[in-house]
Amino acid sequence: MFSTILLLLLSTAPDAPAEALPAEALGAPPQVNEAPTAWACTVETLQSGRECVFEAQVSPSTAVKEQAAGNVRTLKDVAHALCLDAARPPSGLSVDKNLVGQCERQYTEAAEDTCELEGKVSVIDAKGRFAPAARACYRKLSEVLQDIAMQAAVASARCGSGCALVMPQGAAATLPSAARAPGSGQAAGSL
Repeated sequence: MFSTILLLLLSTAPDAPAEALPAEALGAPPQVNEAPTAWACTVETLQSGRECVFEAQVSPSTAVKEQAAGNVRTLKDVAHALCLDAARPPSGLSVDKNLVGQCERQYTEAAEDTCELEGKVSVIDAKGRFAPAARACYRKLSEVLQDIAMQAAVASARCGSGCALVMPQGAAATLPSAARAPGSGQAAGSL
């Protein structure tokens, strides 16, 4: 009996023409959104230290030397702004110019050492996303910025507004807290 009713309903249903679903309907085919996601590795995520995903789509370069130089030049162009932000103490004190200079030197060295990518691809795509091949480059630049930010935080917490802190890269993280205290004479900078 049930099968008879089902057959009757199926045979009497009018053939409706297939209509296209609106793009926002759940059953519609997916659309590609070419905009970078909120998780894309960009200069902004490098500056803020947020976790990110390397999702850039880059094509291989044929002009290897020019691409390698362009990769380093692109990153050097943003060095000053990134270093100014990293050297800004969280306490709101003024930025130490020596620390900014140290940051720019270390950042530039890191860019020259790890960010050429052998000229095979662009380090940053047209949408501002770091290329997947730039993982080591991104990590090295991030380490420089984080180290400078830590030095700025230590200097502002220990010294107030009247001191400058200049340490070799990574030195502040390895010093015991007593060595970072003013007057201990063990820190590499003038406290």
